[in-house]
Amino acid sequence: MNPQKLALVTGASSGLGIALAEDLAGRGYDLILTARSEAPMQALAATLRAQHGIAVAVEVADLSLPGSVAALVARLDGQGLHPTMLIANAGFGLNERFVDHDGARLTAMLQLNILSLAELTEVYGARMSAVETGHIMLVASIAAFQAVPLLGAYAASKAFVLSLGEAMHVELAPKVGVTVLCPGFMETGFGAVAGFEPDAMTKRTALSAETVARMGVAAMLKGQPVVVAGRLNRIMVAGARLIPRMMAARIAFRAAGGKG
Repeated sequence: MNPQKLALVTGASSGLGIALAEDLAGRGYDLILTARSEAPMQALAATLRAQHGIAVAVEVADLSLPGSVAALVARLDGQGLHPTMLIANAGFGLNERFVDHDGARLTAMLQLNILSLAELTEVYGARMSAVETGHIMLVASIAAFQAVPLLGAYAASKAFVLSLGEAMHVELAPKVGVTVLCPGFMETGFGAVAGFEPDAMTKRTALSAETVARMGVAAMLKGQPVVVAGRLNRIMVAGARLIPRMMAARIAFRAAGGKG
């Protein structure tokens, strides 16, 4: 493993996580892939080794469980693996009224999207700060910029990610770069997991995971604090700031499949 170019990618078994790993591999980064599902990560690792001649480690971890981050960090430390780049991508959403959420699923989502992300970022952010070098990407969402009925808890979790990342960008500058990537709807399995069927407008703004990954990594390496992926998504985020918040929430409600 190259100690100067070693990236830890969470949620690396599907969708955007795979695309981010592929983009970084193309830039010569060695990788540590982590997610719950081992088989797709092993397949990805074999492909990236063959195509790019990089080193790839696979670590199975369910970051929706308390204690999982400490266990993962301990395993990596035990192998002498010390990432100089963190891609905190793992997350999922729930699409229904907040009062209808299954309690266990809600707890797992908040653990993954907020607590584990924060813990992992604190651990590796502190280490990068100590050696005065490194990059961190936190994956949020355009949902982070406003309330999204039917995706309320998910949007709130991503608002946490956005706020944390913006603060850390200032706190750790200029030696350690922190970038928040805010995708819109992507051509991945997110909707199926969340139970989310996008409306026609949302589908028209969809980008491929590869496109979003390329935008995100480029922005991170340039030191940008926040990147909203896609021109139409940037227009929507800017537009939502110009209208009353409750009007924006009602528009988002309809986009998420709500009636009324």
